[in-house]
Amino acid sequence: MHFSALFALAISSISLVAASPIEKRYSAAKIQSFQDSLCLAPFSAWQNGTVVGTTGCDNGATWDINPGSGSIILHGTNWALQAQGGGSTNNAAVVLWQSAPGTFAQTWYLTGDNRIAITNGVQCLDEGTGGPQTYQCTTGNTNQVWNIIPANGIPPPNHTVGRVAERAPKPTAA
Repeated sequence: MHFSALFALAISSISLVAASPIEKRYSAAKIQSFQDSLCLAPFSAWQNGTVVGTTGCDNGATWDINPGSGSIILHGTNWALQAQGGGSTNNAAVVLWQSAPGTFAQTWYLTGDNRIAITNGVQCLDEGTGGPQTYQCTTGNTNQVWNIIPANGIPPPNHTVGRVAERAPKPTAA
């Protein structure tokens, strides 16, 4: 009798694990700044060091991003979002770089409060006055809040259609 009860308990435990939700991977999504409703986009031909700025979401690039830790990849390519300066300094530009999984400056974490942070670091993606940059993660700093606009194209409520302002930071030494 005890064996059948233990067997039933084991089977129910397995089914509970199997029913756990899997974190959704965003594929071909746009990354929109909460601060100004602009979206991330590379600002010139794709090569190592191409500056990533922000532009109206109609012209924004699409990215592949996981809610957990990993690279943020320009959709359909092998180009990753990378923090210049190694990912540990304030006001560093963000650029495209050939994807090298596990590289500190390319390993980002999408937090529960919509921040994009360097995994195991203290820097967040920040929409500064000159465009995207890294800056020390700070609670309450809305420059560091980003919306992920899914591939279905339904933007969040604060999305501004046809915004023409564009921001691109000046490149800094890598």
